[in-house]
Amino acid sequence: MSGLDLEKTYFEEHAIEILAAANMNKAQFAKEMGVLPQNINKLIATKNALVLTKVATVLNTTIQFLLYGNYPKDEVEQCDVHGCIYIEGNPYIFNNREELDELLKQE
Repeated sequence: MSGLDLEKTYFEEHAIEILAAANMNKAQFAKEMGVLPQNINKLIATKNALVLTKVATVLNTTIQFLLYGNYPKDEVEQCDVHGCIYIEGNPYIFNNREELDELLKQE
């Protein structure tokens, strides 16, 4: 399955279990994410890379896990993160997780 074929993320299908493993309920997760509790279902259903990056940070996991579920550890370490995002209408290219993290800090 490629990322383009993704209808629901693993996180969307297993959010309650993932939050429970992180010792959080939906209300606590909403607070950590800085969203109103009534918007939590939209947040859980997101496929936005920036939002999923923050979700992964809050839940201390990887974007790959949130998208697809368990990956063998060596396979996750080999995953490459790169792309282009727009922040306030300006394009930014990132070539690895560290560059993406730096862009998010500037936000």
